[in-house]
Amino acid sequence: MAKKDLALLTLQSLVYLPVLIFLTKGTVVALVIAVICGIFYVRSRLRFKPFNVWTLLLVTGAVSAIWSITPEQSLERAVKLALFLLLLGGLVHVVNRWSEADRRYLAELGCRAWLVSLLIVLPLVIFEGELKTSLVSAFPGQETKDFLLVWKPVSNAAVIILVVTAFPLLGHAISTGRAKKYVFLSLVGLFAAVFASDSTSALFGLVAGLFIWFLYARYTRQTAKFLTVALPLAILAMPILVYPLANNPEPIARSIPNFPNSFIHRLHIWDFTLDRIVERPMLGWGLDTSRAIPGGTDLRPIHYVVPWSDKPITHPDQNLPLHPHNAALQIWLELGLFGVIAFMFAVWRLIRTQLVLRGDGPMAGFIVCVMAIYCVAYGLMQSWWLAFIFLAWATAKAVGPSEPQTETDR
Repeated sequence: MAKKDLALLTLQSLVYLPVLIFLTKGTVVALVIAVICGIFYVRSRLRFKPFNVWTLLLVTGAVSAIWSITPEQSLERAVKLALFLLLLGGLVHVVNRWSEADRRYLAELGCRAWLVSLLIVLPLVIFEGELKTSLVSAFPGQETKDFLLVWKPVSNAAVIILVVTAFPLLGHAISTGRAKKYVFLSLVGLFAAVFASDSTSALFGLVAGLFIWFLYARYTRQTAKFLTVALPLAILAMPILVYPLANNPEPIARSIPNFPNSFIHRLHIWDFTLDRIVERPMLGWGLDTSRAIPGGTDLRPIHYVVPWSDKPITHPDQNLPLHPHNAALQIWLELGLFGVIAFMFAVWRLIRTQLVLRGDGPMAGFIVCVMAIYCVAYGLMQSWWLAFIFLAWATAKAVGPSEPQTETDR
């Protein structure tokens, strides 16, 4: 392989993962580089289908500007979504044209980068307190103390990046016959990083993904059929599923030991979101209007449970800061039932085309992990998160079993 081709292939991998864990917003740049280098590497002209389920979702968002409470914002977000879909189309084009040798090379690079990232993150999250104490000793002063109150050496987003990429890359480690001790120690280190970071979203995604991976490995057809039905239905039924939690968050927090305070606020956000969904259930408020929903920035007294007192601490927080922190609820809020149906169809199609072989267990775990995190953490079209999902999906395709696909599936 020529040096030029080797360089182009390398830039399509997750070799830069150790950088992304500190510069999470760099995932968009990494995606653009990966797609451009991939197109040059495969030397194949792009071909796009004029219509597909993702286009339907895009059109739904663009049309929602007609009734949106912020039409300019809805149109702007629709344009950004279109650009992301173009990047995704280019990435799919490249991935479908990798050779088996390309896939093995990319998977190996990604696996090594993931392990390096874990070894960087693990001590930083475990010894965060000691690191801050050392910094205070080295730079005494009130400014340093104020800075360290909010500074984290490793963000929760970095831990989530490690969790999501663990499925394809540990799947590659297992498929290449690496020692069970290697995989076991990697999982132990990952769990240690997740617990030390106190990221409930990362823990939720990791446990859900590992459970589905386990089921898929033993009951492949049944699990694939279950996911094909369950995930789209979960999107449709999400308001009903979260209502019992959102209606009475304080009693739930008191009855569950170590219930995270961040989720108490999240339950209040969902409660407010459900009320707004009921007001416009069919068409929603318009694409990307979460920040402009009436009453969203109003402060609401929230009772946070603390371990050192029988009485909760009351602190005001916004009803809806940025987005609902639940992708399904955000679809309901912004695009209504029509948008939910389009999104359900898109997820159904995704599962049907990605889970087809027995060796697709890591892909099944990856999909469920992403969906689980989407339901408790990020906004539907958060740019860095979307770009990262696309890159991680490409890695999952590199390590998964290959099978000839029809042009429709591509």
